[in-house]
Amino acid sequence: MTKGTYEKKDWKSEAAKYTLGGAGAGLFVSAFQTAYSPRQGGKAMDMFKKFGGSITFMAAMGGIFAGVDAAVSEARQKDDYVNSAVAGCAAGLVAGIRKRSIPAALGSCAFFGTTMGVYDMSGGFEGKMHGMTRDERDEYRAGLFASAEDLKKKQ
Repeated sequence: MTKGTYEKKDWKSEAAKYTLGGAGAGLFVSAFQTAYSPRQGGKAMDMFKKFGGSITFMAAMGGIFAGVDAAVSEARQKDDYVNSAVAGCAAGLVAGIRKRSIPAALGSCAFFGTTMGVYDMSGGFEGKMHGMTRDERDEYRAGLFASAEDLKKKQ
């Protein structure tokens, strides 16, 4: 699928997949938090008792991001950076709510929304030029910068 083309997604299945992925990442983080906590000699269940909030938090962030991304994509009938920006904002709100602070929620919304929107707009891991031929890449690069002559022509 190329960026900008629409592909129907079920927001519930996307949210479920990424909730499980987030829970796995949270379990990994929680294991490290338990291993490096000042209280040594803890049991394996301490990972859930003391740091279970990390697992829940990361699961919620992953699920909310994926669910909102798919829902916005479905509503707009587009798959572009705006969906990621809205989903990043929603996930950022969860981070702020965890701190029990409205300013933190709004700041996290702005930070995650901007970060995810710019990341998706720039092409993500693949980059904008993924799949382009050599000539298309050269043409794209040339279009990024205007020469002095081009600027004079526009005036």
